[in-house]
Amino acid sequence: MHIFALLNKTQKRKEMKKLIYAAMVTALLGAASCYQTTTNNKPNGQGTEVTDNNTDNNVKPSPDNNVQPAPDNKKDNKKEDKDNNSFKSEEGRFSINFPDAPNGPTKNNYTTKAGTIENVQYVYTKSDKGSYFLSYSDYPAGAVTDDNVESTLKTQAESFMKKMGSKIAKSSSERLDGNKGLSFSGKRDNLVINMRSFFVGKRYYQFGTIAEESEISTKESNKFIDSFKIK
Repeated sequence: MHIFALLNKTQKRKEMKKLIYAAMVTALLGAASCYQTTTNNKPNGQGTEVTDNNTDNNVKPSPDNNVQPAPDNKKDNKKEDKDNNSFKSEEGRFSINFPDAPNGPTKNNYTTKAGTIENVQYVYTKSDKGSYFLSYSDYPAGAVTDDNVESTLKTQAESFMKKMGSKIAKSSSERLDGNKGLSFSGKRDNLVINMRSFFVGKRYYQFGTIAEESEISTKESNKFIDSFKIK
């Protein structure tokens, strides 16, 4: 392969990961009762709720918590089941069948008016045309309640899709072990965005695929999404 073609593919993969991360952060901070603050914990402006209308430059992590892959440890380690290629995280309290070991965990803390939220993300990039990923975050106590969990799931999904340059084409309510969730999908140019999210207590999980359908078929995407389990 020509070196410039290889560099172009590498750059596209990086752009894909960057897009996914930016979308996740926007959705994360767009939840009900979560407000962006500056590093000195003063509200940005008049405490306007962070929505998908904010630019990447307005979504800032705490200064001591720059985005970087965290080393694996005993609390959060990668384990592959040879029978079903299942990925398990003890700290994340979940399992899901990535096609191969994903990159991560990538961790970052975000300061909001409701408190500090840590975002943890895993990404498996199949190619420059497709990625599988999972992200989870623990919201501050009281930020998500039985009364607002469904609206929060919807807000998250809409923020994520708008950041991806798309809209929700299809959505449906989900349940997993009694926990409320949402499946949603849409398109951006040639990319098919297929997602699912759940609140398990105060922990928010979001996972799915972003890919050209020729790279990750709907069947493959659904197989990945349906494999998610709470540990």
